[in-house]
Amino acid sequence: MNVLIIATENCNHRPLVEERLKKMNIPYEVRFIDKHPELVKKFDVSSSPNIIVDEEVIFRGDCGQPLPTEGELKALFSKK
Repeated sequence: MNVLIIATENCNHRPLVEERLKKMNIPYEVRFIDKHPELVKKFDVSSSPNIIVDEEVIFRGDCGQPLPTEGELKALFSKK
């Protein structure tokens, strides 16, 4: 399973997502929007953070939308 977080460098939600993934022992990579415009285009990124699993967006951060809980992440990853 290939997990990617695409976020802005100053996104204050990204560290929370990383913490949850680490707690679940899920390896991931972080790519920053300003350094990877090709990923922004490929995954139609317009907010931060975004979680991509095996080339599929499973979460898009949005104002007012809460981050997925550890339980919600487990459910999302169990579908993969």
